[in-house]
Amino acid sequence: MNSEQLHQLADICRQAADTEIMPRFRKLVSEQVEEKQNHHDLVTVADQAAETFILNKLRALYPDALLIGEESVYQDPTALSQFNNAALSFVLDPIDGTWHYANGSVNFGVMLSVASYGEVVAGIIFEPVSGDYLWAIKGQGAFDRVDGQDRPLQAGKQSSLPLSETMGCFSFGVSKGADKPRALQAVMQMGRVMDYRCAAAEYRLLNTGATAFVIFQGTLNLWDHGAGLLISKEAGAVARMLDGADYSPQVTGKLLVAESEVRWSEVAALFT
Repeated sequence: MNSEQLHQLADICRQAADTEIMPRFRKLVSEQVEEKQNHHDLVTVADQAAETFILNKLRALYPDALLIGEESVYQDPTALSQFNNAALSFVLDPIDGTWHYANGSVNFGVMLSVASYGEVVAGIIFEPVSGDYLWAIKGQGAFDRVDGQDRPLQAGKQSSLPLSETMGCFSFGVSKGADKPRALQAVMQMGRVMDYRCAAAEYRLLNTGATAFVIFQGTLNLWDHGAGLLISKEAGAVARMLDGADYSPQVTGKLLVAESEVRWSEVAALFT
């Protein structure tokens, strides 16, 4: 995957945004929004239409590739079983942050990763509202394309601040049982902790230096984290499960992505 091919993929995301996502934004009616697992986990006609649009474009360009979309996997979970054996695969979240999208908030994005034999080698986080996107190719750095111009991404802009003054993201509400008081104590020792419940938004904040860390928890789906983790690592961030293990698709637990190794250790110590 070279940069020309990657930007072609971003243009497909842009076309989907222009034709399927933005025309429906803040115009959905109740019949166009459905619950999946609970009332926070939504799917809209825009998710489905954007996924179909993007996957059809990818199929035309790469007929032999494995195509994995969030909404199609929800209908057929076996689609993921071929991921590690596919020479070329694309993993798509047509609208990450569907709850935001369905409720008129701008915190949503299209996430697309490219993989080879189970390893993500390129990723895009596209913002339909602005048309800007984060992108990375393995070994070539990470960038924020704004108005057609690339800005190199570099994590670590808060590295000089003590933990008590840093900002980060953590989905506290997902914590259960004994985790809740421990998580609350940890959060109280930090400067400011936000919960967007949108990986696209939280990966942007981390990799543009607005935040020092993000902790994701629950089922860590590949379409939510493939692109974001590659972009983060290429920007110099550190990403591991809270127990120190490497991330693997569909794993359940806590994933800590931090601006540096030192910050990762500081934050991890508060939660373990």
